[in-house]
Amino acid sequence: MKDTKDENDTLDEDELFRLGGKTSNFVVVPAEIRYHHIKVEDFDKPVAAIAYNNSTYSLFRTSFDWAEVEKITSRLSAAYVITVIKKGWAIWVFEY
Repeated sequence: MKDTKDENDTLDEDELFRLGGKTSNFVVVPAEIRYHHIKVEDFDKPVAAIAYNNSTYSLFRTSFDWAEVEKITSRLSAAYVITVIKKGWAIWVFEY
């Protein structure tokens, strides 16, 4: 048995809560999210989106660096959700 996690290991739910600090905006239960696409004004193609907690959020940015995620979200004025993806995190911003 090993005490350290490999880079490819997934994080436990309690670890995810500690990462964000803003637990109300940090999604840790993938079963609560429905993925789809939406049409956004000023874009020709549909944009990836999620439905979470009766709201729709469009994909804003992805990053493998948590410090960058914190920096980006600290400047956002819109509500957002952060999800864990295979290579880091995805930031989703509120649409409707």
